[in-house]
Amino acid sequence: MKAHQVSLSAVVALFIAGTYVQSTNGYAPLDEDNADPNAIRVNYGLRMTDFDLPLWSEGEIIARFHEEIAETDRYDVIQQHNCTVKDICVPADLYLLKIPEERTACEMVEILGRHESVEYTELNYRVWASLMPDDPYFSYQWNMDDPNHNSINMEAAWAIQTGDPNVVVAVLDTGVAYEDYDIYSRAPDLDQTHFVPGYDFVNDDEHPNDDEGHGTHVTGTIAQSTNNDLGVAGIAFGCSIMPVKVLDDDGSGSIFDIANGLYFAADNGAKVVNMSFGGEGDTSTLRDAVAYAFAHGVVLVCAAGNDFENGNPADYPAAYDDYCIAVGATRYDETRSFYSNTGSYLDIVAPGGDTSVDQNGDGYPDGVLQQTFDDDPNDFAYWFFQGTSMASPHVAGAAALVISNGVTDPNHVKEALEMTAKDLGAPGRDDIYGWGLLNV
Repeated sequence: MKAHQVSLSAVVALFIAGTYVQSTNGYAPLDEDNADPNAIRVNYGLRMTDFDLPLWSEGEIIARFHEEIAETDRYDVIQQHNCTVKDICVPADLYLLKIPEERTACEMVEILGRHESVEYTELNYRVWASLMPDDPYFSYQWNMDDPNHNSINMEAAWAIQTGDPNVVVAVLDTGVAYEDYDIYSRAPDLDQTHFVPGYDFVNDDEHPNDDEGHGTHVTGTIAQSTNNDLGVAGIAFGCSIMPVKVLDDDGSGSIFDIANGLYFAADNGAKVVNMSFGGEGDTSTLRDAVAYAFAHGVVLVCAAGNDFENGNPADYPAAYDDYCIAVGATRYDETRSFYSNTGSYLDIVAPGGDTSVDQNGDGYPDGVLQQTFDDDPNDFAYWFFQGTSMASPHVAGAAALVISNGVTDPNHVKEALEMTAKDLGAPGRDDIYGWGLLNV
């Protein structure tokens, strides 16, 4: 019997590792024609920890019983404590329980966790959402290739590998604008991108469409349709994308849904998982899920977090260093972006942008440019975003190319990316840049 102990003093907010929500500065479109899918717009916001938001789902907890406990006995224990089953994560044998109104989540974690048949109980923490192509806006993608900086050297990489469609990258996020379905539309610049079936764990259906915009932007960096005479380019545009929706239309998600998403991706052929979200909740639920995916040969790429100026806390799942590649963010001049977390778990950095500057002098703030939408999932444009959410998919795309080129073991993929990175900061690995700037 092992209850997950939680003290209020140890609990801090979770946050999105990206910049896609309207800030106090708001959105500043440089093209006012909102109907033009080729418009270029800028999001100056940066979502960091918000201590006013709920840190966990108060009306529910996660429980795991000892393996030998029969199902009928489990339900007896649940009923004895006046709880009901809301959902089950079958691969991990996890129960999401609705708790009685007279109890707090912290109280029920403690009470149910003491039962001899229970292996552990936890709060259900919340997280918030980090070749020379003919694409006409490629020149604005300083992050891909720039004559004045090394950037990540995509043109040289594309001469070697553009991606194998059998290599599947799962994007765990707010969904992806990948299909024309119901009120949703496929993003025009994802028209030639190959998708495999995913799942929506927020709404429990087989249509993981994006209702927020973040996941579509992230997906574009990984595999935007490229060399299609439209918009911008993606890194591993020959690979396939598996959309897995684990964050809702506010960019918020629970550890339970994320765990479900990881088991789904691992069991359905994903070779890479990108997670552009994170927080400070170190839980057995999340740790076991990333360990499971890693053991099944999946390369796990995670945003390191945007909270450097808010105490620089360790961020999960990125801080699960045995399993995950933690990605920090740099700006155009290859220095650390002001928001990007640092620490012993940081493995590598990639372009995340800084929309407060225009260091390359192209007339636009130095964000990462990809196609997505704002409020209307049918109103597409090309948006500059900033954040470690934007850095992480650079590494996920690079990992997909490495796998396409024959290196498949997750440890070997990680080593290949780290050992070929451009060393920044102190010689060798350091806590600010990890092994250095991604060099695809």
